Amino acid sequence: MITEDVDEELRRLAKDRKFPHREAARRGLRFRSSGDVADLVAIVDDPHPCGMTEVVFAMAGSTKPWLNWVPMPGESICLAANQIAAQRAQGETVDVRRIVQSAAEPPSALVAARKVVGDVEVETRAFPEPDIRVPVRRPGKYAIWRYDGVRPVPAVGEPSAEAVAALHAVGEETWPSLLSGYLQAAPLGELALDELLGLLAHLPGPPDTQRWKNLARSTPTYWYRLLGPWVCLGMLHHAARRQVLLDLAFGVEDWVCDAALFALVTLAYREPQHRREVRDLVRARLDAAVSAGRVVTIEESLAHLMLITPGCTASDHAKARGVLARHGIRAPRRRRWMIV
Repeated sequence: MITEDVDEELRRLAKDRKFPHREAARRGLRFRSSGDVADLVAIVDDPHPCGMTEVVFAMAGSTKPWLNWVPMPGESICLAANQIAAQRAQGETVDVRRIVQSAAEPPSALVAARKVVGDVEVETRAFPEPDIRVPVRRPGKYAIWRYDGVRPVPAVGEPSAEAVAALHAVGEETWPSLLSGYLQAAPLGELALDELLGLLAHLPGPPDTQRWKNLARSTPTYWYRLLGPWVCLGMLHHAARRQVLLDLAFGVEDWVCDAALFALVTLAYREPQHRREVRDLVRARLDAAVSAGRVVTIEESLAHLMLITPGCTASDHAKARGVLARHGIRAPRRRRWMIV
């Protein structure tokens, strides 16, 4: 039921006196115009939830970061890899022997770039403080990376072919909404935890479908960014979900940090008793990124995540908007509208 003109469809539903969830549709419109997450939460907390309220929730979040799609990789090494892939797709011969980074970037970004370009040498000239190799909080029980000097190394074994197949079946597309994404990720939850951690560390290649063949010509690193949140949604179906996701969120700086927090935000929508804790965790991780005093490539995506976290306060909103403004992303314009 999600149409191309989501706003028009929500307005139609909000006016339809026979539609039992008119208030949810109004809330969806308000969220899309103002960005106030309280309106989004109100849709989930509808006193008579059903499949239709989930459709309204999906419409409210359509085209919004994390609600409907995962932010694109912004690391310099991934941008370089995408450019090289695009040139090769045009028939150019591009021989890459070494990539030089002025400063360290997340290990998942490094692995993604190598998957695209080839197993090239990567020289990292600096590890500015706070050192990206050091967990944000004390090392936890679960981790997917360790460092051998300046080189990131997977801390877990490779996933099985069955685990990779399950990931391909689940994660070929982004989710219509995080609520449906949780349900779609259930088959991943049937895998052993070690398999899920292995998927995060070893980043298997994309499904052999036309969609990903097309993206391989322009933005091939996107698959490797997308798979992490899918795997973390799968972890929500495990008994040890909280501890695993906490350890990953506050481990070494990596794509898996915001992927783990995204899964916890999804949990907060589904289970209100977790909302206060999850809000505190997302704000703490955003604060750590902002206070780093150096480039933190996941800072922007953490800000987007803060804005959709249940319980996001005015202070949280201002903090996240400040980050996005520094990255050149403007707040949505408040539009006047009335339902009669």
